[in-house]
Amino acid sequence: MAVITNRNKCGTFCQVETIGDAYMVVSGLPKPNAGRHIVEICNMALDLLNQVSRFTIRHRPDETLKLRIGIHTGPCAAGQ
Repeated sequence: MAVITNRNKCGTFCQVETIGDAYMVVSGLPKPNAGRHIVEICNMALDLLNQVSRFTIRHRPDETLKLRIGIHTGPCAAGQ
């Protein structure tokens, strides 16, 4: 979570929803960012992978934390 917060200081993406252990973010909404949304999301994903690779689980130091990342680009619809 800190990686996402620190990376977003320039306001290029925002949290949409947290469902269980899933964290969903978008870029280019609600304010368009000149087509840089995919670059911003991919850079955030690479930062997360980098941080996870250096993370040690205190009570299980021999185990590796795993992270699954999915990226979608295209039209977006939201509502209630």
